[in-house]
Amino acid sequence: MKNSFSSLRLNLATTSLDWVMEHTIKHSLSLKNAVTLDELQPHNVPQSPIETLYIHIPFCHTLCRFCSFHKVKFNEHIAREYFQALRQEIRAVLTQGYRFNRVYIGGGTTTILEDELINTIEMIKSLTSVREVSCESDPIYFKEGNPHLLKGLVDRMSIGIQSFDDKILKASGRFEKFGSGLQQAEYVSRAIEVIPTVNVDMMYGFNIQTPETIANDLAQTIRLHPDQITTYPLTIGIGKNSKKAACLAGQAKELWPQFLAVKKAMSEHYVMEFPWTFSRNYGKPVKNKYVLDGEDCFGVGSGAFGRFGEQFRISSFDIPDYINRINAGHTGTCYTKPLEKKALLQHHLMMMMGHGVLDNKLLKNHTGYSLWQAFPIEMTYLLSAGALIKQGDQYHTNTQGQFIALKMFSGFLAGMDYLREQAREFPLSMQNSPSSYRG
Repeated sequence: MKNSFSSLRLNLATTSLDWVMEHTIKHSLSLKNAVTLDELQPHNVPQSPIETLYIHIPFCHTLCRFCSFHKVKFNEHIAREYFQALRQEIRAVLTQGYRFNRVYIGGGTTTILEDELINTIEMIKSLTSVREVSCESDPIYFKEGNPHLLKGLVDRMSIGIQSFDDKILKASGRFEKFGSGLQQAEYVSRAIEVIPTVNVDMMYGFNIQTPETIANDLAQTIRLHPDQITTYPLTIGIGKNSKKAACLAGQAKELWPQFLAVKKAMSEHYVMEFPWTFSRNYGKPVKNKYVLDGEDCFGVGSGAFGRFGEQFRISSFDIPDYINRINAGHTGTCYTKPLEKKALLQHHLMMMMGHGVLDNKLLKNHTGYSLWQAFPIEMTYLLSAGALIKQGDQYHTNTQGQFIALKMFSGFLAGMDYLREQAREFPLSMQNSPSSYRG
């Protein structure tokens, strides 16, 4: 009876959270108040390094059905022009005085032109002292590419597998693109032999999955011994892309038992960093961990976002327009959007929930607010949902709290989808566009 009541309470809490997050996203992440970047204004370069330089490579050989990231079908001539413009933008950013601690290269398919990727990383390493370079890759690269050429250049590789289950691979269109689950497992093994730190991206929440099939999927992943395993819930989103994902997604109520299956499957050999990220707990310590955190980020390349200080920066989502902008001496960033203090605080809350500790002292030192001053409604909600355990001046998440943190993170991903959908509608001729986007 107690477990039944607890499950009902959690179901009601997460259902209401989904509703609140959708409305919050549409308000706080609306780009109607985005303004054209004034390139004549002096650059407000932070004195301290920005944590991450994010680089976007928007090309794929084929387009996955549920992926909402900015990408186009590969054209080699355009892609090589793009890489040249990308390196030009990176050099300009560094010349302006921006400094970074690490680099993350995402896509798209980052390894689609291996030589261009290598040239780009080599240029960055020759001009900066970044401590690590992380890169995304599809699994087929470790069959068809030359990953040994990335030795000494890429410290961490995140490989998008999503599932080793052939039924899910076929339903999502990935079987014909990357091969069977057994074939992709072999590709991951090759990656582990070459790359210092390997993360495998897995996904759950598909309509043909059960807790048992998820456990089997993760058992296959664990047998490969990757350094890190990331388990994302399938994000439906709130915009046009939601229709594509919705046809693959199961019911929302099925995520809770699936999350429990993930935790159980990972518990023996991996430690939870976040409710969606696990690092192995055996062998040498895992280096070059990358988990989505609250740090500032500067984005370069078509379709890149950046956030530092209290502003959001948006690059052109049209590749020819982006190339023309860079070649004409403009920045890749077209628009900026001011971020409300409440939205920044809510991001802090999501990350604290992800870490599993809500610390009054740390929050007050960072923001000037206590937990109850910053989040009176949110704290009431979390306690009534049975998600937190009070320990002194801190609150710790229990398993229900970890699940709510996962739902928050899923909402964050949906928010990024919503931003991309709006940004695709921006005018192309930035220097002649109106001073604000009216949507």
